[in-house]
Amino acid sequence: MFSHFNTQVFINALKANQNLVTFLSTTFALMLTLLLQGSIQGNLKPTYFLYALLVCIAFAIWTSIDQKFREHKNVEVH
Repeated sequence: MFSHFNTQVFINALKANQNLVTFLSTTFALMLTLLLQGSIQGNLKPTYFLYALLVCIAFAIWTSIDQKFREHKNVEVH
């Protein structure tokens, strides 16, 4: 079924971008936690998933800005 999918390219892309791996795993964990909590308590709303996704995107933007700032700061110090 997935014979055309090159797993080595995918693995290399994940190794090259650690922030993407962190973002995706955190987003997945947050969505799974919301799903379980909402299922147990019975108050599962799509709005919660939208809020969680927006928070994950905000943290991803914050991380990329922070990383760029730190790279420039390190270049200036050396």
